[in-house]
Amino acid sequence: MTTPKDLQQLLKDRWDSFTASEQKIAHYLLHNIRDLPFETAASLSKRVGVSPMTVGRFLRTLGYDGLNELKEALRGDGSWRHLYKEPEQPKDTDAVAAHLQSEIRALTDVHALVATKEWKSVTKLLMSADRVSVASFQHAAFLAEGFAKTLEHLRPHVSFHSGSDGAYIDMLLGSTRNSCVVLLDMRRYFKQFRVLAEEVAARGIPLVMITDTDCYWARDLTPHVLMIRPSWVWHSYSAYTTLFSLLATSFVQEMGEEVMERLGDVNELRQKLVGYLGSGVREPSAAGTDKRKPRKPR
Repeated sequence: MTTPKDLQQLLKDRWDSFTASEQKIAHYLLHNIRDLPFETAASLSKRVGVSPMTVGRFLRTLGYDGLNELKEALRGDGSWRHLYKEPEQPKDTDAVAAHLQSEIRALTDVHALVATKEWKSVTKLLMSADRVSVASFQHAAFLAEGFAKTLEHLRPHVSFHSGSDGAYIDMLLGSTRNSCVVLLDMRRYFKQFRVLAEEVAARGIPLVMITDTDCYWARDLTPHVLMIRPSWVWHSYSAYTTLFSLLATSFVQEMGEEVMERLGDVNELRQKLVGYLGSGVREPSAAGTDKRKPRKPR
């Protein structure tokens, strides 16, 4: 009997020994294993872009006579589909306590990253690059855009790229070996995450990847990787926002007075062009300054 986790671990353990075609098959299996019972050798080869013979040969290297034997092995584990659902959580107050513990573990892991060599290399790269381009996808895009806005306060030439032009033109064609691209994604990962990461690496542009620990291929593309342990709280982003806050703190600590001067300039411009409302200041009425006399107290 083979469980999906067994298969995934086998593919990860043997990844470096696979050929380019085999890695395509392995990548598909890793990210689409729940659809495997509905595939045939022909449909799988078509999806991956290799021949059915290549699929069969690859499965034999894994110890299976073919796709049907692999599906039978997976089918023997009657509970395997539950691995692709959110684990059942306790209810009411127990759920709140479990959520809190999950958040605490995630935040503890993120703070531990600050002492790693990867953290130091990422911070140095963000400070020294002539420009920093940040990109993410779908539900994580707002996180990356927020990080880019924070970084823009600390250094010049920072931009967020949504990919709305269909080609990430400015990020890919405007960056050089002296620049830096930051990509963020998590959980199941969008296809363009890896495609874009591989394109950045192929162009020799320094790449920072912020993702979770299930993204086993990230370090094949760049040494500048910050990984967060996945949480069962799929809609929680606190670990990522904390990571960005800590990166900003490290940036300020390293750059010192230079950053403080920039922050002062930013605030001065904002006060001049937009302005702030101080405490106790009354907003003007829609028609302009409110010239009505105050009411006489009774």
